[in-house]
Amino acid sequence: MDGPERHGDSADGIDGWRLDVANEVPPGFWRDWHALVRKINPQAYTVAEVWDDARRFLEDGQFSATMNYHAFSIPVKGFLIDQSLAPSGAERQFNDRRNEYPKAMQYALQNLMDSHDTDRLASMIVNAGRRPYSQPGRFDYDINVSPRNVPTYDVRKPNDGERRVQRLVALMQMTYVGPPMVYYGDEVGMWGGDDPCDRMPMVWEELKYDPQQADPLGRKREPDSVAFDENLCNYYRGAIALRRECESLRRGAIDFVAADDLAEFLAFRRTDEHETLLVGMNRGKAPYRWKIPAKEGASLAQIFTASGDSDQVTIEPGHAETVVTVPAVDGVVLRVQTSK
Repeated sequence: MDGPERHGDSADGIDGWRLDVANEVPPGFWRDWHALVRKINPQAYTVAEVWDDARRFLEDGQFSATMNYHAFSIPVKGFLIDQSLAPSGAERQFNDRRNEYPKAMQYALQNLMDSHDTDRLASMIVNAGRRPYSQPGRFDYDINVSPRNVPTYDVRKPNDGERRVQRLVALMQMTYVGPPMVYYGDEVGMWGGDDPCDRMPMVWEELKYDPQQADPLGRKREPDSVAFDENLCNYYRGAIALRRECESLRRGAIDFVAADDLAEFLAFRRTDEHETLLVGMNRGKAPYRWKIPAKEGASLAQIFTASGDSDQVTIEPGHAETVVTVPAVDGVVLRVQTSK
């Protein structure tokens, strides 16, 4: 969960639990189980694996949160990865699905994009053009994502453009309501389809593999297929640091402020009593001129970009509005600065 840094110590006991297929066990069991767990540790964080709307189950079973496939992973795939969900539709799904949960629970929902049960994020992006959907309501999230039974599923190395989309998705994770969960290896560039590709050994910076070594499906690896991606890793470090440093991203309110379907642009505001941040996501193929109404005494400062090309983002202050140009397939975080 978002909060003060804690360092693990086995003597402290267990601080959190993730419960597999929790909805296949009656809520009464989980109520009894939670009574025992929280008697031992009142602050224990418990996460249920439920793929659909989980509010009633979480309340009945007294869980802290769920793995947020329903209200985060699926709309993010539809909007940022597949480009099948227009920004206005994404705004609607984010709001409607998030608000199905009590306010306090919204800030505990575990925002993930992939896991041991899905294809990896990078490969979702590589295969984004797969149509038609067999389950349109899910944008085929975790549907037909293994080369074991879909020979056309592509497990090649992502290209630079696809990595750019991954950065945009990661920025959404780090700036949205609820703690982000990054599946191991995504941050260093790992990719792959569903099991067993998504459960490959972690790629460490100092570890070198034989490029002739076959993967679990019997195919030879590309020479650089398991290389540690230092640039991507540094990007994730920076995005995580952004969230840690900005209280409004962890605990602040959210409201969407722009949704341009034609340009594929979506923006929202995160606010608390100390700061206001604006987050703009441009999934379109062209730079987007984001017009932000001016408020007396306020100015905008760029503090983060998904691409890292901060010099490509321009801010043009005006009397009635400020125009921020966001490059194609890029995201920007702006701080609203008010003079006193």
